[in-house]
Amino acid sequence: MRKKTMGLVTLVLALSFFISACSLFGKKENQQVYNKGKEGQWVYSQQKNSPTGDQKRATSYSKRPYEGKDTGGDAVSERVESKPALTPYLFGRLRYKVVIAEFQDNTKKSRQSFSSTVMEQLSKQLDETGAVVVVDRDQVKKILGIVEGGSSVTPSSLVKLRTLLGIQGVIVGTIQDVMVGTGKKEKTEESMAITKIDVRVFDTETGSVLKVIKSENPIFASHTEGALSQDKAILNAIDFTLRSVTDGILRGLAGLEWSTSVASVDGDKVYLNAGKLSGLKADDILEIYAIGREIRHPVTGLSLGRLPGQLKGTIKVGQFFGLDAAEAKIVSGREISTGDLVKIAKQQGH
Repeated sequence: MRKKTMGLVTLVLALSFFISACSLFGKKENQQVYNKGKEGQWVYSQQKNSPTGDQKRATSYSKRPYEGKDTGGDAVSERVESKPALTPYLFGRLRYKVVIAEFQDNTKKSRQSFSSTVMEQLSKQLDETGAVVVVDRDQVKKILGIVEGGSSVTPSSLVKLRTLLGIQGVIVGTIQDVMVGTGKKEKTEESMAITKIDVRVFDTETGSVLKVIKSENPIFASHTEGALSQDKAILNAIDFTLRSVTDGILRGLAGLEWSTSVASVDGDKVYLNAGKLSGLKADDILEIYAIGREIRHPVTGLSLGRLPGQLKGTIKVGQFFGLDAAEAKIVSGREISTGDLVKIAKQQGH
């Protein structure tokens, strides 16, 4: 009995020692994380007298505001693949058609505008998800007759984008800020940047905003060294910031039922604004609907959406042509016309 008691006491003491050790280790680890977190805060450098007698200071970063090994050259510390968190399979095989319509640059950088860079990179990231088809912006402007500087986000233009091109989402954004910090690492220049980007996603059916996204990158993700380090740091910051933007766009589109529109009708043949690129397959059965009546909130006046239009008939996909178009044969129904709404048949599923 005495041996059992001694053994139990020994076990309790051992467990107590183990728990205390884990607690001390956890505190030390948390303190290390806290210390690392303090690094990388943007600070103002001390004021220094210039030759003209003025005192000037610049925004810069503390000594090492990033994690990762020193790789030298132009390598980026802990670079992450530019893939959105939202997995494409949640959307099924059908891809939503969108256009990146406008991006305003509010950074007031006289030497360059970041709008084109941001739009190109966002288009690339969206395309890589496999969930959307990004329509060429110049094509949209040409079809809608929009002059340079004009807006493609008006109630009438959104309706045209849906009926004429089968576009479901319109993306507009603003580059709110770009901050760059530079320093010296031995004999090499190193730079980091932060970008702040806001984006809105419009539903072309209702004209309402599907999603509002505000994003900025963690500073360590932009770290670069060597020649042109500032420009490279900005590009890295834009790339990282747009990852959460891309994810937010997909989440907004996920709330929409997939649809396209009728481009034209010739006898018993119906030509669609969606094809193989959009995920359609030969022999798919689709339903054709008239455009339903829009319902607006009696107080706010905002669009609540459209009532389901009258079912006009069904069609069967035959062959594909062009960049993303399809020819289908009328199975049932009549009076199908350009601009009618096209959805996947309910019994067929998404």
